[in-house]
Amino acid sequence: MILPRYFVPHAATPPVPVLSDAASVVHVVDTFLLDFHHMARSEWVIGLDALGAVHFIPASERSRLPASALAQLAHHEVATGRTPHSIAASTVYFFEVELIEHPADAEGFNDPVYLYGHLSGPWPNTSPKRVPGQLTVTRGDVLAGLTRQAPYAFEYVQTPESSAAPRGYHALLPGDRPEDLEEGGGAVLAWPVVPPELQVGNASNGPMVARILHDVLTQLQEDAAANGGPAALAKLELPVPSRAMAIAELELRGYEVKGDVAVLRRQHPGVLTRMAEWLRAEKVRIPPEAGAPEFLELARQALAVLPGWPTKTERVLRSQVSAGDRLPPVSAPVPVAPVAPARPLPPRAPATPARPDEWMRDFLSAHAAQKPQAAKPRLTRPVAAPPPARSGTPAWMEDFGASPAPSAAQGLREPGEPSAPTKKPDWMTDFED
Repeated sequence: MILPRYFVPHAATPPVPVLSDAASVVHVVDTFLLDFHHMARSEWVIGLDALGAVHFIPASERSRLPASALAQLAHHEVATGRTPHSIAASTVYFFEVELIEHPADAEGFNDPVYLYGHLSGPWPNTSPKRVPGQLTVTRGDVLAGLTRQAPYAFEYVQTPESSAAPRGYHALLPGDRPEDLEEGGGAVLAWPVVPPELQVGNASNGPMVARILHDVLTQLQEDAAANGGPAALAKLELPVPSRAMAIAELELRGYEVKGDVAVLRRQHPGVLTRMAEWLRAEKVRIPPEAGAPEFLELARQALAVLPGWPTKTERVLRSQVSAGDRLPPVSAPVPVAPVAPARPLPPRAPATPARPDEWMRDFLSAHAAQKPQAAKPRLTRPVAAPPPARSGTPAWMEDFGASPAPSAAQGLREPGEPSAPTKKPDWMTDFED
């Protein structure tokens, strides 16, 4: 398997063949054209099956897609009003981003970040392979890769759960040197993963993209403030991708949240003492919540003042991407596949934070061994951790296996509380008369 220069495969995991099947696609995540010099232009559709596996389908086989996937394609094309965008490359890789490591104690601004996930390709190819590993790019590459491709995000039908049309964002990242990109190789289409269990009617990944941009911008801002960076970058006001998660994290650190302000609690008795502490206490303003579109705009502002940007690699990638042709206006309703009657969604259990697979731990441990005294890196996961419970089993205990769930007869009880007896004691019958 020919790999991009900046991708490191997991040494203990061999590549496996990729068998794309149009009939297995559940959700479409992207469609584009490969158009490189004198090669025949080809159109491709990327889809996911029910297990989250990637399928790279030539547009000539789109008739084999299920009706639901065809409906997604038709809606995207009509809603965006354009034909698929084109990439000037002879081959392209598809990378499922499952975890991002942001090294701490960086010395500059546009420092490397490590993307972990599964790489498949090269496409088109008669024998593509899929292998897990690490792709190394810079912070600017991540910001630019997402903002540059944002106009070509895949648009889904709006759902009752979303205030705007859900979108599936991808990034075009450099997997090789600029001269190799110019020759048509090394381009990587990176897709921030959404676990299959969280895909409700579509594969939109806006929340994951917002978390990625938030963490990259936070690292840039911290370095700018500590190292005399651009004032515009240091003063950039960042929102949070989830206000509920921000509040939960502050409460876990001992803060008491009142409105938009969190105050560090002190365990001092007396009303007057507490009032005085409130006036002099350490206070933190809770930022507003924002989605992927707002973070993409902040990323554009950060790139405009990022020292040394754009790089030669970025200029090459910009020249390789072009928008599709604008479609004529639709004069008649577009037929869509019949939709099953809507039904209320069942209550969803809180999502548990995704933990790195064993092969990811090998890379993380190797990086930690290189800088034993460095601060722990920031990790961006595809699933945000739920707010910590005030009571219950600590999260670390989950590593040793879950306790059996109480039966309906037992009901819910606090940890340490004795279980309810299944039969009344005989002495209780004396009071029933």
